[in-house]
Amino acid sequence: MYNVTRVVHFDDNADSSDRAEYIEKTRLAVKDLRTPCHLVSPTLPGVINGGELLVHLQLPVTDGAAEVVGTLDDALDAAGVSRIDGVQYHPSPGQSRAGVPRSVYRALLLRVAPGTTEATVERFEQDLLRMPRYIPSIGAWRLNRVEKSVGPVEWTHVWEQEFTDRASLMGQYLEHPIHWSVVDRWFDPECPEAVVLDRVCHTFCAIGDNVIR
Repeated sequence: MYNVTRVVHFDDNADSSDRAEYIEKTRLAVKDLRTPCHLVSPTLPGVINGGELLVHLQLPVTDGAAEVVGTLDDALDAAGVSRIDGVQYHPSPGQSRAGVPRSVYRALLLRVAPGTTEATVERFEQDLLRMPRYIPSIGAWRLNRVEKSVGPVEWTHVWEQEFTDRASLMGQYLEHPIHWSVVDRWFDPECPEAVVLDRVCHTFCAIGDNVIR
């Protein structure tokens, strides 16, 4: 599989009707791409640098992916859009917790500082992957290194989860000790272990079907 994610940021002066029209046109454009799995959904309140629309495609192979991605990006490039962040990557197998309902998909785009040693990057990745062990509202998760980045930031990683609901993401996840006592040190510029640069893209939306498979 080959995954493509785009986070659309609207101009501040774009009104609600313009945004709604853009979202509907995007849904139709993505449907015409006939990908095996896709998501086009407005983001939910609480995103940080997470835009107003989240688009995610899963392609069966990389052959022909460039044409599909080009068609998608042409459709997204329209009046009223101030910026698009995005990543492309071959996904690792998603992990999931049986019997946990999933109604919110979340993606964190981040950039690890150039020159960070491979051993340090691996420790950082292992700490992220420890989180679902302690946070039961995470029903599925997947961490990948980015192969192609779009936008002003050269993203290096995409950390995906599916949560039971938005309240659990905003509460149990962000406020859990594993988050603020273990993982946050990699992000805090005042911590000597910090490796994450720039402002992250923390975005999430409602889902009716599983994205992480």
